[in-house]
Amino acid sequence: MVYKSLSKDDCALKITKIQLQKRKGRFNIYIDGKYSFSLSEDVLVKYHLFKDQELTSTQIENLSNADETAKAHSKALTYLSSQLRTEKEVTDYLKKHDISPEKIQLVLEKLRYEKLLDDKKYAESYIRTMMKTSDKGFKVIRNNLRSKGVLEKTIEDAEKEYNSSYMIQKGIALAKKYERQYSRYPFNQKIQKIKQRFLAKGFSSEELRAITDSVDFGRNEDAEKQLLQEQATKLWHKYHSTIPKQRYFKVKQALYRKGFSLSEIETVLANFTE
Repeated sequence: MVYKSLSKDDCALKITKIQLQKRKGRFNIYIDGKYSFSLSEDVLVKYHLFKDQELTSTQIENLSNADETAKAHSKALTYLSSQLRTEKEVTDYLKKHDISPEKIQLVLEKLRYEKLLDDKKYAESYIRTMMKTSDKGFKVIRNNLRSKGVLEKTIEDAEKEYNSSYMIQKGIALAKKYERQYSRYPFNQKIQKIKQRFLAKGFSSEELRAITDSVDFGRNEDAEKQLLQEQATKLWHKYHSTIPKQRYFKVKQALYRKGFSLSEIETVLANFTE
């Protein structure tokens, strides 16, 4: 950026021309009648540059650094224009554009001052958005915020935005949907699978208890007995080549893992061994 013929000595150099570029907000700076470097409008105004002004090589170097920081700030603004971001996200974005750590820190400070970067506000907004648009509990939301670089204390402060009662109501509707999905499973296995789905979504044990207590999962004993009979018959044929005693225990174990009760399994298998 600095004019090549400049001496290393800190001598005075005169601005002979300031020319507006075709690119909006950029200006060409001429030193001693020759193009030397370009600056953003913000830097031009901040340093009160004008024609016939004298600059030292140190001042020009400072202008170069200020302009590079201004470019980085502009990149950050573009990145922030579509949605809120965390400090880590902005930092990672600028690193990808080969911005130095020192300039990144300057940009972050300016964005904080401009109130365009605030991890606490980001966390609060993120929690509210996730509650409205997803079926994720707070544990998943917390992990997502952690991955975005939000500090634990900041997450704890923002947790007040999470409405557990609202998510429980969402969970009740979801549990009814899952109940239909797993209708062909043994009752115990069905309940276990439903609980696993909610735990994977980040619901707390207290929320899960409130959800399952509010839903009638309707145990159909006749349907379950029929299902047990079908599964037992299938497994009995599967292990037909196994010696009788081992065959019995293999089928029994397989049925138990599927969620059938031991007493019901033994009742059904008694018919196979007679």
